Amino acid sequence: MNFFKLYKPKTYNYRYIYYDPKKEAQKEREEKYASKDGNEEYKPSIKRGSFRAELDRRNKTYRDNARQANIRLIIIIGVLLLIGYYLLK
Repeated sequence: MNFFKLYKPKTYNYRYIYYDPKKEAQKEREEKYASKDGNEEYKPSIKRGSFRAELDRRNKTYRDNARQANIRLIIIIGVLLLIGYYLLK
């Protein structure tokens, strides 16, 4: 019995156990590239705005292909109309 020394309650130290294989693989890649280049910080090659630029490029390609298909369709319809006109004449 000691009146001057008060005991602190025991604390509960819970260590979270969560394993994310994707995160672990990314960490390993970052460490591997950092050790090769001699840099401590790994910077990914994805730049700001690259997704938007890729989306714009794909949309432009899609529009160009659609325009070419429409022109082809108009030419085919025109040729068929001319053939039909000459056959009925």
